Amino acid sequence: MLILPFALGWIGAGDVKYFGVVGALLGVSWLPRVFFYSAFVAGLIAFGYLSIGLANVSRFKVFWLDFKVAVLSMGNVLPDPVVRTKMGVRSKSVPWGVAFAAGTLIAYYVDPSGRWAGF
Repeated sequence: MLILPFALGWIGAGDVKYFGVVGALLGVSWLPRVFFYSAFVAGLIAFGYLSIGLANVSRFKVFWLDFKVAVLSMGNVLPDPVVRTKMGVRSKSVPWGVAFAAGTLIAYYVDPSGRWAGF
């Protein structure tokens, strides 16, 4: 589920490993629900970054350019996150580990039946 975001450098290897452990402990059927709540929490964190001014809007421009190049080349040309980091395009990002932890807790304790998430 997270191989594409990891390959594009959007999330780190620790986040992928954490999500794998959650899938191993809770079962694969829980992963969509955990990811749903994690994405919701990550959105709240991103909104918080935007509201207090920690977000760097130029990061979105770089993402949009990378996305257009990847789509127009039909996946033959993918952005290199190492080159982007060396160019100094590093900015504040959403801590997905925190979002995954909060999403796991919400999915397990608040919505164990999956009634709110729909799955």
